[in-house]
Amino acid sequence: MEIRLAVPADDAPLEELRAVLDEESTFMLMEPGERAVPDEERPRLSYRVVAVEGGWPVGFVSVSVMPYARVRHRGHVVMGVRASHTGRGVGRALLEAAVAEARSRGLTRLELTVMTHNRRALALYTRCGFQVEGLRRASAIVRGDTVDEYYMGLLL
Repeated sequence: MEIRLAVPADDAPLEELRAVLDEESTFMLMEPGERAVPDEERPRLSYRVVAVEGGWPVGFVSVSVMPYARVRHRGHVVMGVRASHTGRGVGRALLEAAVAEARSRGLTRLELTVMTHNRRALALYTRCGFQVEGLRRASAIVRGDTVDEYYMGLLL
């Protein structure tokens, strides 16, 4: 047996292997036949909520939903609010709108990561019902220093 880095010539055989593994194992992300999800289906599952002031966006929440049966009940949340608009309820309004939309779409779980030192965001997520489910150690590098992140979830 040879263990080596994959090369471009391995692409097609690896796709075949993935298809076989999808059939053989329930531990893989995708179920049999799900690898070829049409591009037009992807945007239908994911969505964004935006806060606009004076015609310009000042904050957003993006909820990404993977199209695979085993995980399409959950959405991954990313959000950001301009510094000039923090502490004014923008983040909470965005998150509440994103949660309401998730429920209307039939999602049953939202999840996110937040840097452990981002106390303001951590407090917001906690107030909105998210719970810390785990710690990802040294998961980001900020200005040359490693930073831990909390993994948080909300059951809808």
